[in-house]
Amino acid sequence: PLEERLETAARLADQAAAEARRTGLSGGLDLIVLPEFAIQHPGVRAADQAVAIDGRVIGVLGAKAREHRTWLVVPMILREDDGSGRISNAAVLLTRAGQVAGIYRKMHPVVDANGVAEGGVTPGRAFPVFDCDFGKLGILICWDMSYEEGWDALAAAGAEIVALPSASPQTVRPMAQAMR
Repeated sequence: PLEERLETAARLADQAAAEARRTGLSGGLDLIVLPEFAIQHPGVRAADQAVAIDGRVIGVLGAKAREHRTWLVVPMILREDDGSGRISNAAVLLTRAGQVAGIYRKMHPVVDANGVAEGGVTPGRAFPVFDCDFGKLGILICWDMSYEEGWDALAAAGAEIVALPSASPQTVRPMAQAMR
């Protein structure tokens, strides 16, 4: 359930901050990246899983960003608030103050045998780069790593760091892209 997912995400942020303190990281954490699908309702279809960016999500995770003075990438099945009914596999970037800095929407959702993209999500349309106080951040989600266009667009826009929340165990492909 959503409440348990929010509690787990908050606990992961606390653990990351504790580990940074334990290892003597001076200045604390600049960025915490939660796993793909971190925030969603239970269900099979995207319409059932979708969560709005509302007071509860921002309240809990924005508080963690403020508490740990870190930027936070929150992957979620997002119910868009523009009245379109559109649902995205998205990563919401929260500032150190716990405010929404921007949203990246997965460009290449995985399509099932029936031609449905991840239970009914709509693909994104852009590869934004976010100006953070530690550098220029790009975000790709999971299968996006397999397409050159995303890496190229982020590089052209000046991304210095790419966050890659993923449900995939791949490591070689994103490392190779980062080196390129």
